[in-house]
Amino acid sequence: MITVNSLSGGKTSSFMAIHFPADHEIFACVEQEAYKYTRETALARNKIVGLNEAQDWIRMFHPGFWMSAEDDLTLVAMHKLTQELGLKSGAGRYGKINVVFAHNWGKTKYKTYDDIVNDFLPNSRKRLCTQVLKIEPLYNYTRSRISKIDPIKMRLGFRLDELDRTVNIFFEIVEIKKRVPNPSFDMQAVINLCKIPDYLVRWWDVMDIEGSVKRGERIFKKVPFNYYNSDYYRVPDFPLIEHGITNKDVVKYWGGRPEYVFPEISNCVMCFHHKIQELQKQWSNPSNWNRMQWAADAEKNKPGRTFKRGKVRNKTIPMSMEYILKLPIQMQMDFIDYASCDSGTCTD
Repeated sequence: MITVNSLSGGKTSSFMAIHFPADHEIFACVEQEAYKYTRETALARNKIVGLNEAQDWIRMFHPGFWMSAEDDLTLVAMHKLTQELGLKSGAGRYGKINVVFAHNWGKTKYKTYDDIVNDFLPNSRKRLCTQVLKIEPLYNYTRSRISKIDPIKMRLGFRLDELDRTVNIFFEIVEIKKRVPNPSFDMQAVINLCKIPDYLVRWWDVMDIEGSVKRGERIFKKVPFNYYNSDYYRVPDFPLIEHGITNKDVVKYWGGRPEYVFPEISNCVMCFHHKIQELQKQWSNPSNWNRMQWAADAEKNKPGRTFKRGKVRNKTIPMSMEYILKLPIQMQMDFIDYASCDSGTCTD
């Protein structure tokens, strides 16, 4: 079976690419149109070492590319990684990593993040951004360039300390008031259908995932990981879990590779998955200010709508980017290990 590493641009998936090379390495890049700058923020971006070279590399895949909604350091890290993997594999000037854009491989009208916010603001209830800007282009590229009929083995950079994420791509959590026991649920049927690897089955047994479904706490997804719509095009593989790799191992490895500089916070800069503290940190980063201002202006164009919602005195309220900017600085926190989107194409 052909192997594909799905890379997010973070430390963990990059660790996977180096230690567990696949037949194909793919990075799905979220494109954003260039936005307003202040003098300070323009200078900050110009000071990022390797950014111009990274953009030149990415323009081999999409000549009109100018900016991503993701941190510039993500692109720099991907460029350095593709060169390293390319030297090992004998790849040409593109390196080993293929960069996939909705501009080339998407089938909807949404080719950039800007296209989406013209219609609506993605949020935790309507997460179309990942679907149309990452998952769909990756699927179309896979079926066009890698395997037209047979499924591929897709590797995700989930670590041993992220076992919950493996569950979340197959099962949804059910609200307490909507839970209905399902005593006839057959976990073995799911294992057979989705080709869940044995090493993961053993952990799921420890976590009592079958019991949680029978109790109605979780439900098997209508479209689980293996499928895109009705096409069974991939089976899962988690080499870091199989080999017992944790965040400690990843941090230790990159501590010895100072030539790689990853962003503190993965995903798109203004992602609604981010905690309040993370968004405040993005506002304070001069090279990301224009992306945060882009999000704030998008909210102004959709009165009453926000990317983010938060709790104040146990009440859920909209939280605009400008509101978050003006909040008192939240407590400092460790930004390394916050799992967000479970699609396998974004977080770390």
